[in-house]
Amino acid sequence: MTSDSRLQPNVFMNGRGRIADPHDEMPDYCWVTAHLPENMSCDGQSDEEIMNLVLCKIQIGNVIIGDSALHSLGCYCLSLPVKVAPGENTGEVLSYAETLAEWWLKQIRLGRACLDQYSIFEATWRSLAH
Repeated sequence: MTSDSRLQPNVFMNGRGRIADPHDEMPDYCWVTAHLPENMSCDGQSDEEIMNLVLCKIQIGNVIIGDSALHSLGCYCLSLPVKVAPGENTGEVLSYAETLAEWWLKQIRLGRACLDQYSIFEATWRSLAH
């Protein structure tokens, strides 16, 4: 993970550690957040199951589109950064988020990435050193 102030930790990791996301304050990005059931917990389900649920929520529009990531705040959710152009509508944002979720799901299935379930289900503050 770089110390670049334009980046922040996300919930995806690979063999080299945590993968960076754009910082909440970066222009031209929004965050698509899928809330997860409170009965889910760390290690209670596979990363693939979690991403499938996130993908389904995006596909039906059961998400929040906002200006900051909500994971690592104790919200039982996963937020995806979506680069947007001025004037893009909600449907376009959801389409981009769906494509991104499908890509991450594929990376998980191929063993190239995994989720930091602690950041999704237990963290109550952001830190690079959980």
